[in-house]
Amino acid sequence: MEHMEQTSQLITRRVKVRLYGQDHEFSVEPDETILAAAQRANLDPPYACQIGACCTCRARLVSGTAIMDEREALSDDEIADGYILTCQAHPTSDDCFADYDQ
Repeated sequence: MEHMEQTSQLITRRVKVRLYGQDHEFSVEPDETILAAAQRANLDPPYACQIGACCTCRARLVSGTAIMDEREALSDDEIADGYILTCQAHPTSDDCFADYDQ
């Protein structure tokens, strides 16, 4: 039931990311991840596997909320500290700010 409630929150959202010392803002469509939306916005965030296994796309969620399809590469402590895999993360609030530089 909780997953259904979370996925119903997947609507187009505005997201900010800090990448290489600069802040960028773009929209994330309901069917795309933060990483895919950043690439669509002509940004070049770090990534490799795109299946949630390598941690290359890891960013710290400074504000807002997101759900992840997979989280294999992150420990429970990293998740508790706010880290997400942007290749697996979908924003569920309008105030998402993900920092790739942390």
